[in-house]
Amino acid sequence: MFPLGSVLLPHMLLPLNVFEPRYRVMFEELVGELPRPDDQVTSDSEPRFGVALIERGSEIGGGEVRSKVATLATVLGAQLLEDGRWGVVALGGERVRVDEWLEDDPYPRARVRSWPDLDPPDAAAVLAGALPGLRSQHAVLMDLMAQSGVVVDEADGPDWNTEPVKLIWQVALASPLGSLDRYRLLCAPGATERVGLLAKLLEEQSDLLQGRL
Repeated sequence: MFPLGSVLLPHMLLPLNVFEPRYRVMFEELVGELPRPDDQVTSDSEPRFGVALIERGSEIGGGEVRSKVATLATVLGAQLLEDGRWGVVALGGERVRVDEWLEDDPYPRARVRSWPDLDPPDAAAVLAGALPGLRSQHAVLMDLMAQSGVVVDEADGPDWNTEPVKLIWQVALASPLGSLDRYRLLCAPGATERVGLLAKLLEEQSDLLQGRL
């Protein structure tokens, strides 16, 4: 497990600069035999680790309070640097519940279980009805951000032609949401509740920006 001060959402890229000894050990084990400096590790073997939000405390040193819901991250690439640090790029995947945090020996560990979305039988229809409004709210928010002087790159925006469940995560990633709001989305029971919560969060962000303008 890799506790962080931010939330990893599904489909989110996670670059890491791994310098603490405990996490160096973790990635040595994850990618197998310790490679030479400048050797590359690909995603063929798909090593994975869990990313949990630090609710209280620091990323460095241990002793922090960690969340009970986490995201599995797949290592896309890892490089051992000359000074012993690891450069890692991972991708957020499925979410998991943490049943028990174990001893940090030699690094944070936990017993986890998969937590798939739980949606009603009419989920497809609910999402289809909600997405046009979500798209409109996101457009309003992006316009307000641009008026506030924030550079908005449309290339980093959501792909509105992708399937709805993935699209919801893309909209969340493309929106100025804090860690606690992202964690609330991660903890939503299913996509139908998540899309409603996301719409509410986008509206709140738009109201804040409108007030500042």
